[in-house]
Amino acid sequence: MVTIKELEKQSKKGCWSKFNYAWHYLGLYTAKPLLKTGITPNQITIFWILLEIFGAILLLGSYWYRVASIIIFNFVVTLLDFTDGNVARIKKITSSRGIYLEHIGLFVGTPLMLLFLGLGIYIRNGSINALFFGIIGCIALLYDKLFSINPSWFDKKNILKIQKVYYSSGLRKKNIVSHLSNLFRRGQPFNILLIGIILNYLEITLIIYTVASVLFMLYKLITQYRAAGKLDDKSL
Repeated sequence: MVTIKELEKQSKKGCWSKFNYAWHYLGLYTAKPLLKTGITPNQITIFWILLEIFGAILLLGSYWYRVASIIIFNFVVTLLDFTDGNVARIKKITSSRGIYLEHIGLFVGTPLMLLFLGLGIYIRNGSINALFFGIIGCIALLYDKLFSINPSWFDKKNILKIQKVYYSSGLRKKNIVSHLSNLFRRGQPFNILLIGIILNYLEITLIIYTVASVLFMLYKLITQYRAAGKLDDKSL
């Protein structure tokens, strides 16, 4: 019987932090039984995207529904996010559709959580401010993705230069801003959303998360704009 250590060798992945590696390693345990089935990596990805939507809807409910929501979003979805990649690498399955689905899941999950968190507070308490912050937070997170440099906008001959510039800018840099962003990142233990929902400080958590999302969005816009200027540098 194949061991986890053997599976780890078959599913080598560049991890950018200890937490990232921990999730990758845990994902080997959930991937192992799936390797004996006909379940594909894309089917796993679609399943956790649907779980994100279900988790967001749970935020409309009472306290324990909200706790279940954050557990699904922060732990179950994150684990499955690493599981699909492990299955794909071990089975040596490459799929452009899988990459697309992966990004869809990463891009829509947190915006939906903020939107439904604000909507849930509004339904229960009639707080129009919560609804407003939920909508703004959702829009800010979506625009944050929109502001990323898209290789399809530029000359295909410069694709390697574009990738180099993209990876050297924004929150990918190891600086104080990227470290602060970890406080809001799904899968990071004790992130702001997890703590706020468990302690039932919903509106203040939503406000903090929304303000941070707007600031990160503006930071992305500025850094990507500066990065675009580097594309004309012939020394790159």
